[in-house]
Amino acid sequence: MDRIVYGAGLASYPAGVLLCASVYSTNLRTAISFVCADDDMPYGVLSVNLPDATLGDDEILVTGDWNLPLDLKAALLETGKFVQTGRWSQIGFDQGEIWRVVDADILAEVAAARVLASRGKSARRMAAVA
Repeated sequence: MDRIVYGAGLASYPAGVLLCASVYSTNLRTAISFVCADDDMPYGVLSVNLPDATLGDDEILVTGDWNLPLDLKAALLETGKFVQTGRWSQIGFDQGEIWRVVDADILAEVAAARVLASRGKSARRMAAVA
């Protein structure tokens, strides 16, 4: 995926952040995080992994507003890579919004990460049996 800078002037001032798509190792759900565009240091996460939340393969549970600047979330929605579903899920004392990932590049990156993670799980299972 091309390295597109998001939120320049809003996040990791002034550089912005780069989006990183992967999967959570426990259930292979889509995981979206950010690194600073200027030095690749971790910046934050957009998604959270709540196993009990009902999500489609192309959906993420977005963190509450305490985690990322609201301007950055708005900028991400404006890209058209994500759409709001209108659904919410409880996260502790806060609520997380459910977004759908609609960008083909992000979905392809997540699919590849799922394949790699699945291979790793089957290898661990085989080692445990042997």
